[in-house]
Amino acid sequence: MNIFRALKRFFKISKPHINIEEIESVLGYHFSDPTLLYKSLKHRSYSQTMEGDVSLSNERFEFLGDSVLNMIISQSLFDEYPDFQEGDLTKLKSTLVSKTSTAIAAKDVGIDRYILLSSSEEDAGGRDRKSIIGDAYEAVVCSIFLDGGLEAAREFVRRTIFDKSEAILDNTQDNYKSFLLELMQSKKLGHPSYRTITEDGPDHDKIFTVEVTFRDNICGIGKGKTKKDAQQNAAKVCLEKLKEEELP
Repeated sequence: MNIFRALKRFFKISKPHINIEEIESVLGYHFSDPTLLYKSLKHRSYSQTMEGDVSLSNERFEFLGDSVLNMIISQSLFDEYPDFQEGDLTKLKSTLVSKTSTAIAAKDVGIDRYILLSSSEEDAGGRDRKSIIGDAYEAVVCSIFLDGGLEAAREFVRRTIFDKSEAILDNTQDNYKSFLLELMQSKKLGHPSYRTITEDGPDHDKIFTVEVTFRDNICGIGKGKTKKDAQQNAAKVCLEKLKEEELP
């Protein structure tokens, strides 16, 4: 019994061997207080198993990091798109701060490799779980914010999410063009064709209108602030139309 207590105490106070310098290099940020980075990487399964206390996990860091991330992305979008109204800004922000986006950013940086998990969570595939990876990204944002302030956190978020927003949006949005192509190929209908009909508005605030056709028939028309968005919206309209009709 005494040995068991000694072992339990040892596991509660011991820390895993993690290479702080290596993680700092991956993050592109040097910590004045490395313990903040350590705390941000502890999943609740690890804290429960190794420390006997879930409250020592990164969940508090995740809470604050989520708010810091939302503020940074909101201000970045506000500054970057002066002609966008509330609805457009809200839609973009909700996508960029979603768990899917933060998980993409975390994996792109390499944060997922350093998350501290219990062996059972590891065996259950926790290291590949989007929610765990996305939460760890938010916790890391918090650790950088606490260590270096808002500007340090802003630089990290800008570099890992905002500067890569186009690629992230491509990966997170419903890819209606791909869905439409797969449907038409499965029915041996060939490839859909997209054509820009009009470009309206000034250069800094254009609205594109695109039509999608197959077998020389117009299947859908969509609008968007970019040609890519207009094509996606046209493909979505076409898919909805095809759902109501019986394809050959």
